[in-house]
Amino acid sequence: MAECAGYPIREFARLTGVNPVTLRAWERRYGIIQPLRTAKGHRYYTDDHVTQVKSILYWLDQGYPIRQVKLLLNEPPANPSSPSDDWDDIKKRQLAAARDLNSRALDDEWSNGLSCYPMAVYYERCLVPVITELQQDSNGSLILNAYTHLLQRKLAQLIQLQQKHAEGPGLLMCTNHEQAELHLLAASYALGAAGFRLEYFGVNLNPDDVRIVSDMLDFSWVWAHVHPTGHDEQALWQSLSEKCRIPVYFSGAIPDDIDEAQALQQPMSKQIQTFIQHAGGRS
Repeated sequence: MAECAGYPIREFARLTGVNPVTLRAWERRYGIIQPLRTAKGHRYYTDDHVTQVKSILYWLDQGYPIRQVKLLLNEPPANPSSPSDDWDDIKKRQLAAARDLNSRALDDEWSNGLSCYPMAVYYERCLVPVITELQQDSNGSLILNAYTHLLQRKLAQLIQLQQKHAEGPGLLMCTNHEQAELHLLAASYALGAAGFRLEYFGVNLNPDDVRIVSDMLDFSWVWAHVHPTGHDEQALWQSLSEKCRIPVYFSGAIPDDIDEAQALQQPMSKQIQTFIQHAGGRS
């Protein structure tokens, strides 16, 4: 803990899993999570702020947009009303931009959304529903492929910037199929907000490659997001947890007989929270 008996913003982000960009947006735009200041003007946070973030994440998980959360924090109702239709509006804007192949508008939408919401919340409430609807379009192949490509590129760029400052324990991220890559990149960005030092080498690593890489580099854990495959490949991924010298966590199509403690079940917000707890993060 810092000498001012609080947490600097990057340490606070690690404790809460909410990245500094979002914390600043909550402070400036919405007037929630107001940090204290050092004599030099640097933000620092207390354990009370940690409790506040947990309350914010609770309401966001219930589907409430961030603009409604301040009221809910100040006067939690006994019987809260239904969330507003903000998420519907956000999804409609993204769908319109996607169908127009408007990459600039999509980039602006993603930048704004990820500044206001933790990655896991934004992924579940916006990105997945948009992708699901695009999959149902009659000409959805072109639009869906473009949307997914642009989004993966955006996340890869954000992760690269994020990792320049990462000083936490090492985490190797891997997947076995390109259709699972978007989920893995979203999870990587969410974990990067919690301070983990991440590496991802694309979709072409097989379980033996993952084991070799984990031996070569300084990692503490492996996260494998497995796309549904045949029985033989499932068996190979299952054997990874037995052969690897460090703990392996699985999401997606979790292989049979994996220890329950290493199985990260849906939704993504639960996966992130469970992993951070197991890795010694926040309680």
